[in-house]
Amino acid sequence: MKKFLLALLILPLLSQAQYSKTDSTKTTPRKANFPKYKTHTLYSYSIGVKVFGYEEMPQILNQVKETEFQSQTFSGIMLKFNDNQISYRISGNFYSDNVTFDNNCIECEQAKGKMTDNAIRFGFEKNIVYADLQPFFGVDMGYRRSKFKGSSQTHPNSEKVYTVPYDANTLKNSLSISPFLGIKYSFLGHLTISAESSFDILYTYEKQELNYKTSLTKNSYRKWEYLLRPVGLLGLQYNFAEQY
Repeated sequence: MKKFLLALLILPLLSQAQYSKTDSTKTTPRKANFPKYKTHTLYSYSIGVKVFGYEEMPQILNQVKETEFQSQTFSGIMLKFNDNQISYRISGNFYSDNVTFDNNCIECEQAKGKMTDNAIRFGFEKNIVYADLQPFFGVDMGYRRSKFKGSSQTHPNSEKVYTVPYDANTLKNSLSISPFLGIKYSFLGHLTISAESSFDILYTYEKQELNYKTSLTKNSYRKWEYLLRPVGLLGLQYNFAEQY
């Protein structure tokens, strides 16, 4: 009986000692040190200018393909509405220049005159990386109007007379869809520089008037055109209305 009472007295003391030992070994959990990333500042609106472009233009008459590429400087503007990593954009391109090109075949006929090419596009772009350097892709849809007024005659380097000289007036009205891929970099706070390449798919209605002095020929065509734009846009844009 004495041994049983002694055991009852000792057991609570042992339990208390074990609890105290276990409690003394408890440590406070360490906080995880997560890396800090620099986030890109978001702006609600962007307005930009097309500084340079190098692209294939709509064909004039029977223009030789190798002469269809034209360079452009300060020929367009763009307005963007930014929603997180997606931007909705409206752009306009306004180009006018005097052109000379081989018509029908190389060095058999030469045409020269003034070409104007205007377009308005609506579309969106999706940014792939959420940082200062951002690849992006998207698509534009819109309307394009191209006009040429000039004349054509036998090429001065030709040894044969291939054609009777004539005056030419052409007008193209086109619906367009243009997928694009590009990259942009934000620097100096609100400023961003961007470059993109694209591919134009046009459904065109064209009217031609060819005046041979003694006769007038009128033609109209409906056709598809596919135009490469290696440098569809090299632009500079200003971002404003900071979101957070």
